[in-house]
Amino acid sequence: MRALLRPLSTHTVFSPIETIVTVFVLTTLAYFHILSGIKHSSFFETPQPPALRPAYARLTDGEWVAVTQHDWTEAWKHTGDHIEALELQQLVFTLDEKAHSAASLDASAVAQHLVSELPSLTGKAYPSLCHYPGLNLSSVACFTSVSEPGPSTVLTLSFKPGSRDDWIGALKSAGTIVVDGVKYEVDAGKRQESIGEMKSSKWVAYALSALVLRFWELAKKADSLDILVVLTGYILMHVTFLRLFLSSRALGSNFWLSTGIFSSAIISFMLTLPLCRTLDIPLDPIALTEALPFLVCTVGFDKPLRLARAVMAHPHMFKPQDDGRMKPAGDVILEALDRVGNVILRDYALEIAVLLVGVNSRVGGLKEFCAVAAVALAMDCVMTFTLYTAVLTVMVEVRRIKKVREMTRSRSSSITAVTANGTAVRGALSRSSSKANLAPSEPKNLRERVSDSVLGVKGSLLKDSPRMQEVENPMARLKLLLIASFLTLHILNFCTTLTPATTNARHQRHPLRSAQEVVPPPRIDITSPAIASVLANLAVSEQAQTGEPIELVVKFSPPVYVRATPTAPATTHATNAGTGEAIENFMSSWSSLVGDPVVSKWIVALLAVSVALNGFLLKGIAAGSGLAAMRAVRTQGVRFRSRSVKHSDDQEDHRPAAVMFAASAAPAVAPPEPVPVREPEPAPVAQHPPTTLNRLNLETLDKKLQERLPIRSPAPVEPRTPETPNHEVSQTEVRSLAECVDVFENGPRPVSVALKTLNDEEVILLAQTGKIAPYALEKMLGDFERAVRIRRALISRASRTKSLETSLIPMKDYDYSRVMGACCENVIGYMPLPLGIAGPLKVDGLMYPIPMATAEGTLVASASRGCKALNAGGGVTTVLTYDGMTRGPAIDFPSIVRAAEAKAWIESEEGYQIIKDAFESTSRFARLQRVKCALAGRTLFVRFATRTGDAMGMNMISKATEKALEVLGNEFPEMVVLCLSGNYCTDKKAAAINWIEGRGKSIVAEAVIPGKVVKSVLKTTVESLCNVNTKKNLIGSAMAGSVGGFNAHAANILTAIFLATGQDPAQNVESSNCMTLMEPTNNGEDLLMTVSMPCIEVGTIGGGTILAPQQAVLEMLGVQGAHPTNPGQNAQQLARIVASAVMAGELSLISALAAGHLVRAHLAHNRSQLNTPMPSRPHTPGPEETANPPLPSPPAPGSATPYSVEAK
Repeated sequence: MRALLRPLSTHTVFSPIETIVTVFVLTTLAYFHILSGIKHSSFFETPQPPALRPAYARLTDGEWVAVTQHDWTEAWKHTGDHIEALELQQLVFTLDEKAHSAASLDASAVAQHLVSELPSLTGKAYPSLCHYPGLNLSSVACFTSVSEPGPSTVLTLSFKPGSRDDWIGALKSAGTIVVDGVKYEVDAGKRQESIGEMKSSKWVAYALSALVLRFWELAKKADSLDILVVLTGYILMHVTFLRLFLSSRALGSNFWLSTGIFSSAIISFMLTLPLCRTLDIPLDPIALTEALPFLVCTVGFDKPLRLARAVMAHPHMFKPQDDGRMKPAGDVILEALDRVGNVILRDYALEIAVLLVGVNSRVGGLKEFCAVAAVALAMDCVMTFTLYTAVLTVMVEVRRIKKVREMTRSRSSSITAVTANGTAVRGALSRSSSKANLAPSEPKNLRERVSDSVLGVKGSLLKDSPRMQEVENPMARLKLLLIASFLTLHILNFCTTLTPATTNARHQRHPLRSAQEVVPPPRIDITSPAIASVLANLAVSEQAQTGEPIELVVKFSPPVYVRATPTAPATTHATNAGTGEAIENFMSSWSSLVGDPVVSKWIVALLAVSVALNGFLLKGIAAGSGLAAMRAVRTQGVRFRSRSVKHSDDQEDHRPAAVMFAASAAPAVAPPEPVPVREPEPAPVAQHPPTTLNRLNLETLDKKLQERLPIRSPAPVEPRTPETPNHEVSQTEVRSLAECVDVFENGPRPVSVALKTLNDEEVILLAQTGKIAPYALEKMLGDFERAVRIRRALISRASRTKSLETSLIPMKDYDYSRVMGACCENVIGYMPLPLGIAGPLKVDGLMYPIPMATAEGTLVASASRGCKALNAGGGVTTVLTYDGMTRGPAIDFPSIVRAAEAKAWIESEEGYQIIKDAFESTSRFARLQRVKCALAGRTLFVRFATRTGDAMGMNMISKATEKALEVLGNEFPEMVVLCLSGNYCTDKKAAAINWIEGRGKSIVAEAVIPGKVVKSVLKTTVESLCNVNTKKNLIGSAMAGSVGGFNAHAANILTAIFLATGQDPAQNVESSNCMTLMEPTNNGEDLLMTVSMPCIEVGTIGGGTILAPQQAVLEMLGVQGAHPTNPGQNAQQLARIVASAVMAGELSLISALAAGHLVRAHLAHNRSQLNTPMPSRPHTPGPEETANPPLPSPPAPGSATPYSVEAK
């Protein structure tokens, strides 16, 4: 046996890809063979429907009633005395399904042919056998009835009693009749479609359902011991699978090794089934279902695992040979086979020999199982030495590629090892293997420790390879004992689970259907429309002929089905008909095979595996590994070292080859000078020019090629407008409103699935007619971006300008799932704003970039200048004086007395504690700070102030306020809560109470700016700054009656930061309350500046901070989300950054005003030609400009230079 398998394995290990493809092709052919066997198996035969029984009817007093066969027989015997008996026979003509004819079928011609030219078996014509209405035979025709033309037409013939069988027998014996170019074929009845004629999906579903139903019927009648034995077998089978996975993991593979072994076993089983059919081994699906777990346990996976263990423990698996080259993977596999192949063959031979004993035991069922198991073991042996060895070869190559790629990325193990004289140093693989035991092991994380404790340590068997080779796995002997015990038990008849005789006996003891349960075939329904109309016509004919009432007794026989096939006209290319038909049949059969659900998935899976494997191998070759002795990888990219001339190869063969690895992350080392090689003198007969390949420098060549390439800039991206050439409205077919409504109301559920079958225009039609509310598009469609696109179209088409649908408002590539239900409704897109960075600015000793989303020019540049000046003085120092969000409800009382009592109760110690407990019960962050009450007539205003953690806190405090008012209502039942917010908060409005009491975060910031910085950076003086600030920000604001507006432009900076960080921009009204103060210090040489902002309302969770761009800005500042240890610290830090940035903006603007640079800076940076809109109409022609315009006058000496971004 080894003499046959060793050469076969030698071929497979050196041609692994070809072997795998060949085996998969053979497996596909085996699948077709199994498929054919299943489709033609008697086990899956479709049950034929029972034949219908004749029906009998009597016409009495103008009505037809059902009677028995005895009544019809009596009427036949006593014909006369105003009673007649007759038989009716229907012929059902149907068009053949293969005819693909849309024309209707008219049975008039074939009816005339049958009644006039078809004699009965005794030679009588139909007129002598038919029934005549009335008694006048000479003037009345036979009773016949033909239905309207259509795909199915019914012809009803009448017969005298006893003559129907004679004529119908002649019709069936004729078989085929051709009338007017239509071929009619007579069938005995409706033939049910067999499993062989079913389509792919239909027959698979039918086969699975038949297998499950029959197995369930047998399981219900089975003994408990049999079910227990089979259940135990399935448990052992899954234990075998689990052991395969754990053993593969111990060999260092979590997935691929176990998958390769399992695939090899499945392929061997698929090849076993056709071989068993060829050897006439009976295969019963039920018996195979019961025997499958025992078959899996019998074959097992210990032998492939033993071979894999020997391969992974090979000394040259990763270690190079003495000459520095890696041993080919095929040689590694063959040497492992030489080591353990004899033991594997011995185990296979012993197991097959024991099974052959069971084959010759003559025990019913046991010999079939043993025969199948023996063939499966033999096929598994062949697959182990062919397919499995090819898979192992690929795995060895892949592992080597991974190893070398890991070392290539490593800084320490990838330095090129070549000495100056060209001798090779030992490769990185050998160094890594020699230092593997010396290197300290890295600590494992929790996931790795849990995985090792549950599934075992990955690669544990590879760490002690000598012990792994010496100890023999005892499972092989145990499995051999189990097989022998199993055969002994069967032979001694102690257990006969798998014996068909036992199954048959069980079936005979408990048949699937008892005699009482047998249902007789049904009768023909005389109340059906087709039969009722015939009986009505018969009654009318009899009444018209006799003129007096007469009783009729009719026998309705089962219908005879006739299939009509229009004959095709003769083709002129009769000579090529055979070839064309053969090609058509071949293409049809190939299309059906490819359309098979399993075959198509095999093809896709094989293509995916092939592409992935080839790509991985090519990457490995490019990285410097594989069969080519691990070529070097250079730091600049992948470049294979070229051989200059032929004699250099010869010289390489005479000296040891060096394994070289290029360092991708190592410091640059000058490459060694190449050893000069003398050029051999050309022979006198040589006519070729001298070669220069040995002088070719690849780096110089690459550089020259890059210089010759033209420099191309990326193509500009044009906005999507209706005038864009590539913008074309797709011409899609739009169904009618009725069809769309039908799909919407009666389509699959949920409704989003039904709407996926409609295109956008059809959904728009439904929305325009009121079937879908535009605000509910996201909920109905389940696709946020599609809902936005459809809403844009709806709003655009209903507007006056109709421009929104094709406007430049962006829509795509946005995460609308964060917007819905949280930030915005009726979304039609998003509005991008320019985002700039000012600074950085030092705040409390740390540098922060200042993000600003704004469309105002010079704002970011001005803030940056202020940051530069503040940083020069050591940065900004901030303090938090208060943190509390407020909510002030308005409460009405019947009288001022009761209102005053409520105010006193709230301000009392007992009342305040009750209110505080109720308030703080709604959230773990809400902590009530204070309550301020004010009376206005009978209305009581209560201002709750609370900390809200890192949230801005409006929703949190609103919920807590409702709870507090509920408790207050228990004490004062007569009170009426007018509104939750009574403008005593105050939110989004300028109010003195916010300026005095504070709301949100109250921040005071301070900074000292050296006088020389004021002169060099701000272009002004300390005295001028203090003067302008006093007259403008203090006196000017007081003259205007401002509340909290004692600043230059705090709202400018604050709103830009609010937009960039996801805050509520409407709250800039109270948040920008700011007092800017400046005074000289250090004997008037330096500037002391402070800003006081008592109500900065910011948060780092909730609201707009859930949007991804805003979250990214907060993350850049280091304040994104909730603080992990100190709730509220992130929001407080953001408020400190805002106040410091406002100070920078204030300093820069007041300096520009003091120096007179404001207008010039805005004209220079905020009125560029690019940003100036084009006029709506052309200019009036004017005089041409002179060629030499006048030069601007130079600035006066000592005047300050206006600030600009370039100067900064």
